[in-house]
Amino acid sequence: MRLNPKYLMLFSDALIPILGFFVWDWSLYFILLFYIIDLLAREVITHVKTRKIYSDQGLKKRSKWIRNGLISAVLLLLVFILVHVAVFFIQPGIHFIKEVQLFWAYKELGVQQGYLLVPLVGYAAYAQYKMQFLMTGKSRKVLVDTLWGQHIKALIFMLIGSVLGIMLAYFASPSELLYVLAIVIGAGAFSYFLEKA
Repeated sequence: MRLNPKYLMLFSDALIPILGFFVWDWSLYFILLFYIIDLLAREVITHVKTRKIYSDQGLKKRSKWIRNGLISAVLLLLVFILVHVAVFFIQPGIHFIKEVQLFWAYKELGVQQGYLLVPLVGYAAYAQYKMQFLMTGKSRKVLVDTLWGQHIKALIFMLIGSVLGIMLAYFASPSELLYVLAIVIGAGAFSYFLEKA
């Protein structure tokens, strides 16, 4: 029996934050920083995919690319802001700059994780691009609006999740574990059911 590469990607996407929380003692904000790095890598890869689509399909007019890229950039900024508002409600008094420094300087196997994790996330995004986009020939078939529509849906999904996180923190104050599980399950469900391009 051959393992579906999509299942392997879902497993690996969930493994790092779960290990981070239970084994490496990552806080909720550390896990969200991991997802933010992954989100930035996906943003870049979406532009790389678009460039390949334009090249392979002989497209010239870049207005769709520019429009979608601007919408995506605005949504990405909103996600970034709302994630930080949610974390502030969940962990009042958090010092974000200090937490980012701690995240970057955290050592595992004697290496600061910032120097290991960022290239690893970038490489994983590029490997996924090669396996699921280039090798399958999607660059010759996928429409630019379809590609960006899916990416923008992911950002809207994250915006909704951030708002729900703020509401939960304000009204119920659940444990960090519940938030971590919701993030991992939500990200996995989106990747499995909605991510096509």
